[in-house]
This record gives sequence, C-alpha cells and structure tokens, in this order.
Amino acid sequence: MNSDSLRFFKAVAETGSVTEASKRLHCVSSNVTTRLKRLEASLNVCLFRREKNRLHITPEGEYLLGYAKQILALLDEAQRNLQARTPSGPLRLGSLETTAAIRLPSLLSSFSLQMPLVELSLETYSTFQLVKKVLNGELDLAFVAAHDSLPYELLGRIPVWRERLVLVTAKDHADVVTADDLQVNKPLKFAQGSHYRARFEQWISQQSLAGAGLQEFGSFQAILGCVASGMGISLLPDSVVRFYAQSFAVRGHTIDPAIGEIDTLMIWHKSRESGWGISAFRQFVVNNGSVHDE
Repeated sequence: MNSDSLRFFKAVAETGSVTEASKRLHCVSSNVTTRLKRLEASLNVCLFRREKNRLHITPEGEYLLGYAKQILALLDEAQRNLQARTPSGPLRLGSLETTAAIRLPSLLSSFSLQMPLVELSLETYSTFQLVKKVLNGELDLAFVAAHDSLPYELLGRIPVWRERLVLVTAKDHADVVTADDLQVNKPLKFAQGSHYRARFEQWISQQSLAGAGLQEFGSFQAILGCVASGMGISLLPDSVVRFYAQSFAVRGHTIDPAIGEIDTLMIWHKSRESGWGISAFRQFVVNNGSVHDE
C-alpha cells in the first residue's frame, strides 16, 4: 500500500465509479481497476461491493478512507511546505455560517492582500461537522463554537471572538425578560449539530417553555426573515442581529450570560499545525482578532 494506491482508492470512494475516478485522476479506467484490485489483495479485504455500474464502499473501506484522507492531506501539506519559500498554496478554511458572514470578510480580505500566494477556500458547516472535517484532514483550520465535548486532546485552539447570544423577536415585540413576556413562542432553530441550537434548547428548558413544535432552518437569513414576519423566536449572536437590523425587522433581548456568552475558537489538528500557510494565517488571526470585542 502506497500513497498512489490511496489516491486511487479515495477517488473511487468519493465518486462511486471507476470511470469517474479515472477522469479525476487523468488515467484510463483499467489502471484504476488494477490499482484497486492490488490494494484489496494486499490488505486481504473487500473495499467495495459491486452492484451493476456502481461501487458501494464496505465498512472496511470506510475505515480505510478515514486514514487515507488524513495521510494524503499530510503528504500534500508536506509537499507544499517543502516547495514554498513563503506561505503559498491552498488553505482550506471552515466556519460557522454566522461567523463567515460577520467576522471573516474583512479578516480574509486583509490576509489575502498580505499573503497573495495563499489560495483561500471557505466552507460553512455546523460545529459538529467542522470538527469532523478538521480531524479527517478535509479542512486546515475552522472557526467553531466552544463547548465541553470538543476533542481538545486532538485539537489546537485559540479563542478569537466572544459572541453574545440574544433572544431574537420581531422588531415591534415588547421587552422580553422571561418566557411569560413572549407574544409568540415557536422556536426557529438551526439544524442538529449547531451549538447555537444547543444553547437555545438550554434556554428553552431553563424557561420551561411549552408551545408549538420545532421549526428547523439551514441558514440564519431564513431564520431572521421568519422571525421578522412574526412566525417565531430564535437565538442568534448579537453581532448578526445588529448587522442585519436594516434588512430584517428584528430585535435582540439579553438572556442569562451563562447561556448567552460563547467563545468562537479557531481550531486545527495538532498533527498538522506546522504548515507555513496554516501558521501564517493563525498568527494573522491572533494579531487581528480580539476575544474582548463584544
């Protein structure tokens, strides 16, 4: 088993097809098939289940795929670092959607001007998904919501911003101190895996709020729009509510700081913390971000 075999295996696993994998790898299909058979023979396991024109990965294949992604990410990083005299090449970033919209644009713009050879990419996911992608080697760095269940033994981390979560209602709603003050109590939440959702559920439990069932949304703009229309309430960073105050008729209400205050962490895998692009970006964020700006 070598790195080339792992690249062929990863391509087939991600495309589900020898033909599509061969296109990605710029080689003939027979080469992909041969490499795959040799890898299965060397490991003495079946990596794919063949059905009609598709290949379905087996549990053994899923197990190997996790390692393959990490190994190939490390090899690619090593090649980039050895070839570069200054930070350059791809830097794969991940972020919470709200952080990407409010916190990162000016930061990324400034970094790009200072490090023009670094090729930035940014994906948005929930904290749970971001941590998983960092650990799998699919992201170099990510901005996530801090919480106790993060695998801190595997992650390097720096607190960058402190967000203040507020209860969000329509703009014409009266002040809310307790749940009894609510004119509408339908909770509009992010999808599972969001730590902001977990904090919202904690607040709902604290207030013993009983009412209509869960309404789940994939974006904070959709939540803001529905809150503005009077559909329900939500919990979002105050920075988001203030930034979009001109676009959505909403307002924020202060809640218990034990629930409302939450740090945004920049995280990376401890085994991949020495890349020049990663190090340069990490230092740039330290110099230009502040945990005390809220």
